[in-house]
Amino acid sequence: MSTGRLRSDENLPEAVPSNLPQTYNFENEAPQVVENQLLPGKYSHPQFADSSNGSYTPSPPFLPPVDEKKRNRILGLRRNTFFLSLALAVLVIFGIALGAGLGVGLKKSNNNNNASNSGDNAAAQTTTAVSSPTSSPSSAATTSSKPSTTSSTCNPTATPAIQNGDFENMSGDDSVADIQPWYIVDLTAPATYEVVEVNGTTAFHAICNSDESHGAYTKVKLAQELNTCPNTTYDISFLHNFDPADNLNAYLVVFINGEEIGNIRAAANEWVEWNGNFTSNGNETTLLQLDFAPVDFDSQEFYVDNFTVTAR
Repeated sequence: MSTGRLRSDENLPEAVPSNLPQTYNFENEAPQVVENQLLPGKYSHPQFADSSNGSYTPSPPFLPPVDEKKRNRILGLRRNTFFLSLALAVLVIFGIALGAGLGVGLKKSNNNNNASNSGDNAAAQTTTAVSSPTSSPSSAATTSSKPSTTSSTCNPTATPAIQNGDFENMSGDDSVADIQPWYIVDLTAPATYEVVEVNGTTAFHAICNSDESHGAYTKVKLAQELNTCPNTTYDISFLHNFDPADNLNAYLVVFINGEEIGNIRAAANEWVEWNGNFTSNGNETTLLQLDFAPVDFDSQEFYVDNFTVTAR
């Protein structure tokens, strides 16, 4: 048996019986924790500052501050990268197209060079006779150059430029209709024409008598297509006779390809020679036309004959 100090329970408080039930039938009967309302507000959590409704408001998430310069720098780098990529793509496409075009051009150039070389070789083996429009047949020469663009040489002395210039070559009995290769371009009534014999030779006779009911003048237009060499100068001459003489209203006008080269007025009632010249154009034919025309309601008769057209 111990000999130590014995515990004394004389100073312990007496146990107070609890008034809480020892068993609970439902959860709402369990003891509830009541918040101490006597605590000062400074010890309350900020989230529970509003204790009137007991609601809980969570704090906003933490967001780090945004560096605007860094953000703009990043966006600028992205834009620059995009445009550089786009420019590089365009350059690549342009390079491909340019290369294709150069390839086609070089191919065409090679084909043209081959064709040109073939033409030169063929021309070197061709012998052609080349002469100027005004040169004689003895000027024909042999050359090894490219063929001339003129397929044939025009000799102004080989073929007469004008035919039936004296109106002697008449066929048939109808002298009014058959004056070939001359022809009537226009005939203004009551004018008419014929081929007559004068002093043992034939001549063209234009009769332009006014009846004062067909306008201020009558007219006969006589024409022929001349056989000329291109770009060659020719001299032309013929005889004319006005009846009556010295009529200031009587005109005989000479045209080459529609351009006036002579104007004869108030000529004598006798045979007079008229001389002129012209240069042909690039064609091998030239139109000669004569207009016989009295004006101001006047009448006049004209005779022409012995037409000559020669190259210089």
